[in-house]
Amino acid sequence: MTLAGDLEMAQAAEAVVDFVKAFACLQRAQTHLQATAEPFARERSIVQKGLWRLSPLWWADLHHGGLGLRRCRRGDADFFRQCFADDAFRAQFNRQQPWRGDLGNALENSGRSIPAQSTLLMWVVQSRGGTPLGLASLSSIDPHNHKTEFSVGFTGTVPLTYGIKATMLVLHFALFLMCFNKVYAYIYEDNPQALHNALRLGFEHEGLLKDHFRLPDVGFVNVNLVALTRTQLQDKAPLRALAKRLISQDW
Repeated sequence: MTLAGDLEMAQAAEAVVDFVKAFACLQRAQTHLQATAEPFARERSIVQKGLWRLSPLWWADLHHGGLGLRRCRRGDADFFRQCFADDAFRAQFNRQQPWRGDLGNALENSGRSIPAQSTLLMWVVQSRGGTPLGLASLSSIDPHNHKTEFSVGFTGTVPLTYGIKATMLVLHFALFLMCFNKVYAYIYEDNPQALHNALRLGFEHEGLLKDHFRLPDVGFVNVNLVALTRTQLQDKAPLRALAKRLISQDW
């Protein structure tokens, strides 16, 4: 198969949602490019962007010890409703619900979608036995500026370490596996404990944004912006030590 043929097959496979085949075609195209001294600047750009966009890592589960994160699916609809009806959860998570209408269908489509195109990656946080505990997400995914927004929230009462471990798993995924440069989060002004926890974990406070979001039945609200770049993370020895201890990762 030629380079042009592999690129054509990759495009056709992606069009029919066969992402596994499309990724394999792009890998073959990359092998062609590595074996030639020709510039092929356009083709190299297409392959590089395609391999990132269709990486199997987007659909892989994240887990360590007794905690795991998996892509959402149709059967999660009741749990999503439970989450957004829980005041404790809504205090932690983005209060702007991402879907309306047929929630089961929306969750199924989201779980199969390409996050780099939909700009949203939603996980269910679950126990080792598969019991759903909360939600985590990367949203406003920005491939050009290599940044993304992070949210995490739990229903009911869970150990504080669950939130820390889920955050560490997402940071590792975003900053190291998918090579984003920056992860940021909006924390509502009425949740000072979440701001305190984020700063203790190592996020930097970038400011208070006045009237930044408009929520139904509430109006405009203020949010704190916290963020962490890969360089900032690697400069924080306590955070690197925590990653080693909680998720067995060397940052």
